[in-house]
Amino acid sequence: MPVTVLNAEALVAQARFRLEDYYTSVPGLSVTPGETSGAPQLAIRGVTTGGFTNPTVGIIIDDVPFGSSSYLDYGNEAPDINPSDLAQIEVLRGPQGTLYGASSIGGLIKYTTISPSTARTSGHVEAGLSHVSNGAELGYYASGAVNVPLSSEVAVRASAFARLDPGYVDNVLTGRRGVNRGTVEGAHISGLWKPSEDLSIKLSGLIQEQRVDGSPEVAIRPGLTDLQQTDIAGTGWRKNQIRAVSAIVAAKLGAVALTSITGFTENLDGYSYDYTPALGAFTNAEFGVSGTPLLDHTRTKRTTQELRLSSFTPSSVDWLFGLYFSRETSRLNESLLASDPLSGAVVLDWGDFDDPNSYTETAAFADVTFHVTHRFDIQVGGRESHDQQTLTEITTGLYDPLLLGVPSPVIYPETRTDENAFTYLFTPQLRISPELMVYIRLASGFRPGGANANATTSGLSHFDPDKTQNYELGAKGEFLDHRLAVDASLYYIDWKDIQLQLRNPVTYYTYFANGSRAKSEGVELSVQARPVAGLTLGGWIASDDAILTQDLPATSTAYGLAGSRLPASSRFSANASVEEEFPIRDNLSGFVGGIESYVGSREGIFTAKPQRQIYPAYARTDLRTGLRFGAWSVTLAVINAMNRRGILTGGLGTLNPATFYYIQPRTVSLTVSGDLK
Repeated sequence: MPVTVLNAEALVAQARFRLEDYYTSVPGLSVTPGETSGAPQLAIRGVTTGGFTNPTVGIIIDDVPFGSSSYLDYGNEAPDINPSDLAQIEVLRGPQGTLYGASSIGGLIKYTTISPSTARTSGHVEAGLSHVSNGAELGYYASGAVNVPLSSEVAVRASAFARLDPGYVDNVLTGRRGVNRGTVEGAHISGLWKPSEDLSIKLSGLIQEQRVDGSPEVAIRPGLTDLQQTDIAGTGWRKNQIRAVSAIVAAKLGAVALTSITGFTENLDGYSYDYTPALGAFTNAEFGVSGTPLLDHTRTKRTTQELRLSSFTPSSVDWLFGLYFSRETSRLNESLLASDPLSGAVVLDWGDFDDPNSYTETAAFADVTFHVTHRFDIQVGGRESHDQQTLTEITTGLYDPLLLGVPSPVIYPETRTDENAFTYLFTPQLRISPELMVYIRLASGFRPGGANANATTSGLSHFDPDKTQNYELGAKGEFLDHRLAVDASLYYIDWKDIQLQLRNPVTYYTYFANGSRAKSEGVELSVQARPVAGLTLGGWIASDDAILTQDLPATSTAYGLAGSRLPASSRFSANASVEEEFPIRDNLSGFVGGIESYVGSREGIFTAKPQRQIYPAYARTDLRTGLRFGAWSVTLAVINAMNRRGILTGGLGTLNPATFYYIQPRTVSLTVSGDLK
């Protein structure tokens, strides 16, 4: 399958901690900040309609699914996991067929933590400082990890980190500088028991907390200059907590391998968004103040269990069978307030929305690989999934009574949905030589539908699942004594019953419906070369045509004709990198390198009018240099060295059309890291 692997240690050394910092290293991956929270929203190969729809990219932490499957609890917002104790980050492109279930119709991101080792006691430390253009203060980063074998069978690994991301956006309304200042702290602990080659048990626990004081959105208005905004006091902040616990048991039972993956994850998210541009006039007329902040809190608990049986002895047929269970319980709480825009003082709470919901998924899957010859394999697989969802809505305060003329609170009847889905995988693979392989990949994916919150104002109680079918031709090879590696793929994705986020123009309630049909077709080519010792060259290009293939329904509040581009998708993007390492003297070497990323023009979300926001193409230059001496290194890195203002999202179709999210300005960091033996 097409997959990109990112080295987490290299990301930390270059101070690229966030998805927004390194997503341009992956063909077909796009990251846009959420309109209200600023959290990263992901799409792969253009499979997205924008907005807060159910997620199209799955998230896995140590083989355990993370996050909500529903828009209600912002399942489309990805966790921004600090890479300090990660071994690697894998991005799997395209629908995943059988091994991974719902919500991976575009692809999947896998975070793999570093496992304990019984070999020896070891440790690792890192520390650094950073400065961002227009920043209000210096940033810092520090982390440490230790691995301790308790015996020849048992080992424990623990790590912790802390990071300060300096703010660089100034609020001219409140007079605050660097309002988007952020802090992130976290820890990871894992234990391994391996009494024999036939049995291993790994326990793992991860926690991370992020706090952002204000939104990084920038306002484009007369009288404002670069990197300024006018959000009212008390809005723009976000607080996110991630907890993930897992137990992975791997055992060999005769000629069969058994793998049990048990996981529990919890995601708590809270933020405040400035709704004044949309509702401020109404708030001022009714309550005498114009400030209208929205407070939002979500909490999702998810328990998963997966069992896999597979063959591991040499045979003409390899097989894998599995069972999967997932249970999510979530709660969304929102409050609309009336406040003083300068002080943030709250006058009253004029609308509360409480949406407890649940999601349960069960599945059975199988993959079988036939080794027809020593060069030709055929893999086939299928997955049958069943999901059930419930939603209860309770609204209190003045908002609903003003619109519906009924007493508060308003309690809506519980909504239930029940769905089945079958996905498949068919992949013939031919090894032309030991260095060259070609394959055909036919795979499908599905995304669950769900119940509509505020169905009374939209008239739609629920929306249906949508599905993707992927047709792909790929080739992978290594040449010139493994000094040149090539990975190429040509794909076509057919997307049916696309899910759309729509907005009632009177109440500003959002709801979801199914559109018609879309496609994403393109080509991806990645190359890495090591022509001489110490020099590494890399790069990729991607061309993607992600468009509607049928008009959006005439009943939709969004306008889109066949041929219209899907939101946030770039027709052309590219990346080129170079790094050279050179000896200076015994045990001391230097390195210098750079990355040039290009993101083509994109269009914003579908709106009620033909006009959509255009995001111009931009290029970003990242540079680095440093020294390595023994087990220690010093790295000086510059992200966005040319200090460009590439636009990620915002503008037409959003609640505040005069605001935009930019890539981070020029950021200079100095990092020292080393191994303790």
